[in-house]
Amino acid sequence: MSPSAVFDFLRRELAPTPGRSGATFRLTLACLAATIPVLTHRIPHALIVMIVMYIITQEDAAATVLGSILGIAGVTLGLSAALLAWKISLDIPWLRLCFFIAFFLGGLFLKRVMTIPGLGSAIGLPGSLAMILPDILRYNPEAMVEFLLWVWLCAALGLTVNACVQLLLSPGEPLQLLRRELDTRFTAAEAALRSLSGGRIAESARTPLRLLAIAGMTRPLALLNSASMMHPWARERHETIAALITLTDRLVTSAIALEAVAPNFEGKIRHERLMRAAEGCALMRRVFGELRLPATGEWETLSEEQDSATVPPLEDIEGILDQIALALPRGPEAAGESEISSDEKFHLFVPDAFENPEYVRFAIKGTLAALICYICFIGFDYRGIYTCVITCFVVSVSTVGAVRQKGLFRFGGAAVGGGMGLIAVMYLLPNVETIGGFWLVFSAGTAVAAWANFGTPRISYGGYQTGLAFYKAVLQSFGPAFSAKVIRDRLVGVFFGLAVFGIIEHLLWPVRARDVLRSRLAEIMHFLADIARSTGASSTAHTGNTVDLRRRVSLKVESIQRLIESSKFEMGAIEAYKFERGDFNVETAQKFTADAQLVLVLLLSLARQKQNVPDADPIQAAEAELDSAIAKALLAIEMHVTIGYLPEESYLQDMVHAFEVYLAAGAHVPGRVAAGRVAVYRALVTGVKGLFSESLNFRKEEHEIAEIGRRGEVQV
Repeated sequence: MSPSAVFDFLRRELAPTPGRSGATFRLTLACLAATIPVLTHRIPHALIVMIVMYIITQEDAAATVLGSILGIAGVTLGLSAALLAWKISLDIPWLRLCFFIAFFLGGLFLKRVMTIPGLGSAIGLPGSLAMILPDILRYNPEAMVEFLLWVWLCAALGLTVNACVQLLLSPGEPLQLLRRELDTRFTAAEAALRSLSGGRIAESARTPLRLLAIAGMTRPLALLNSASMMHPWARERHETIAALITLTDRLVTSAIALEAVAPNFEGKIRHERLMRAAEGCALMRRVFGELRLPATGEWETLSEEQDSATVPPLEDIEGILDQIALALPRGPEAAGESEISSDEKFHLFVPDAFENPEYVRFAIKGTLAALICYICFIGFDYRGIYTCVITCFVVSVSTVGAVRQKGLFRFGGAAVGGGMGLIAVMYLLPNVETIGGFWLVFSAGTAVAAWANFGTPRISYGGYQTGLAFYKAVLQSFGPAFSAKVIRDRLVGVFFGLAVFGIIEHLLWPVRARDVLRSRLAEIMHFLADIARSTGASSTAHTGNTVDLRRRVSLKVESIQRLIESSKFEMGAIEAYKFERGDFNVETAQKFTADAQLVLVLLLSLARQKQNVPDADPIQAAEAELDSAIAKALLAIEMHVTIGYLPEESYLQDMVHAFEVYLAAGAHVPGRVAAGRVAVYRALVTGVKGLFSESLNFRKEEHEIAEIGRRGEVQV
């Protein structure tokens, strides 16, 4: 990247976003409050107190409190296991090395397969570091045990202080916060549409759309996860609300595109179309606030209204609003019902935790890199770079792009935080004589790191590393810090760990984010096809199978949302050129994912409607034929995404024909029941056609990239 591109990236990522300033203030205040017991009681290892605050702080108080409880439990379990391992292996170096490998391998494996974020790391990382502690402290048993006890106390202190500050200053309930986030996005889109139509907009409604686009789906999805843990209503409709979040994010993006296109559009955009779309945003905001669907006659399809002056972004907005009308959850009168089954239980591990060899390979790569770093820093007697072992753990992520992304921000954050700490150590702290002066320097550095920490996933890890390096410099002891050695050793350790892990990742089972992204999209199609085949079954076995498939699809969607970001760090020159032009297939993958979520919601709705259908239903055979056609089309899309096999158009024609048969047979069923199922099937056929079109674009853009490479049209 050129310097100007880096500057633009930082300016975009560090721009204010809704809720960012409040979260920064709360974290800064929590860190300042934690310095009082640390300095008063001379608690060593204050760095750990600050680190856990950055790791555990979430967007809502409920998630922070739950994370604090689980964090204390994980650290307690990991350190207890380490003390037991010391009892067995402290005098036997090779056995202690075996325990180090076991802790590291087990921690990385749990990091990938556990559904609770961070719990595997809280168990495995402290145990692994305890096994190398005898080499760092040069085998002093008394100091080692005291060190572990202080580590536990510091972790508990940081988590407790942070939870108290968050509860006092941000007692937000996650479902209410989620509704406010979506309300903000609908309001901003409505304001943009009314402004383009020439209407007057209140200043309170002028939330910049670009800030919401930068914030993305990170905060709403985090709030949804918290709300699902606390509210049965949100848990039972997790997929529906997740689809709504994705569609709302697309609505914001399309509104931005419309603002950019409209001034230069040659034709005239009809005022009525803009106002209908604005009214649609207002209606969606209102009905989701009331947790219900639009009432009968309350919503009219927008995307069928076309005129000669066609503006693609406006068409997208109309289509997205129509999809949102289908994706909205049912109202509170049906809150006691689940989409499939209210008996779904919490699962500690992902569905394929003990079947997928990818998780074991992932753990082996990270453990091998950490073992090499451990042997090197002991062999060269350079114990100050022990952070290379920690680096191998934290940058052990699923794909090459994610590793590059995390490694870049780990080293960059360490450099920025180290530079801030160096300035504080050399020029500021020597002139400080009171605790007030120390707090001023400390709070300024904390605020900078916290601001970046609460950014998007593209930069948040860099903020955490900035804070870590800054605290390592200014919290060296209880007096003024004057040595820059710790900053140097940390940078060397991080760089060495990244280099070793990068080599291992390149040589041993390399996994590219874009390849995994294609695989995940294909897996979603396969699971959706399985759900389509089982929607007509009313047996408990098939219902339970649908619940399991539903959970697998949800996990795949969350994985895709992370892969889309990490894939941008794997682009070569040609692909980067395509991305800068705006037609790189990451955007296609985002649209494909949104359409897949909508199809999932519609399939779940059909499954719920059919649970109590009698066996004598006269249209049951027609529905089974249509379900089979839908499953066949989804499997064809899966093959196209996986191996490039182009599905025949006859698949979709068969679906339309089966749908017509279904309509004809629906006359023998009570009108209200038939109309509900017909409407869902009609939307489902449209959704599958959308997936078909997106899959064609997904492969088409890859062919264009290859063609550009052959012609040599891109010069680097």
